[in-house]
Amino acid sequence: MSLVNKDLLTKLDLKKIKNILGKERYQHTRYVLKSAVKLAEKLNLNQDKVKIAALLHDIAKSKTDKELKLLLKDSQWNVDELEAAITPILHAPAGAVIAKNEFGIEDQEILEAIRFHTLGHPKMGKIAQVIYAADFISEDRQFPILNTIRKEIERDFELGLYLITNNIIKYQLEQDNFIHPYSNDLRNKLLKRSD
Repeated sequence: MSLVNKDLLTKLDLKKIKNILGKERYQHTRYVLKSAVKLAEKLNLNQDKVKIAALLHDIAKSKTDKELKLLLKDSQWNVDELEAAITPILHAPAGAVIAKNEFGIEDQEILEAIRFHTLGHPKMGKIAQVIYAADFISEDRQFPILNTIRKEIERDFELGLYLITNNIIKYQLEQDNFIHPYSNDLRNKLLKRSD
């Protein structure tokens, strides 16, 4: 059984998505889609919105830094100086621009999910949370604590989100990279809920 219904495939032009992403990135996208659908079912979320967001979350990944910045120049997604300096994550807000301009996606929940799938955001909705989590736990990713996080997010979604955010921040600190306030504020919000 396909994870995506035929109407959605037609609407999204899956061939175009495959061509833009390339073989390896498309395979990752399929794994994110699988994880996202599983989480969305558990949380009783709109499946079509989750599927569209999953399929398009990395649509800008192959763009150069210059192309990403050009896409974001006059977009609705405010990219502050710190985020602009973290070029590996600019594909997320640029992806939201491409989703809207090239694929005709107008739904703000879908666009938000694409836009914040790398940094997270303390005010992001459930669909965005699912894509953020699914990207982290997708089957193609392997590192020591990941199986624990996969089990935890199945048991307690918000605790799983906290563990994901915590691990992302921990990794960035170990690499001596910038930590964007969106990620830190999301961690604090999730930590506060678990008290």
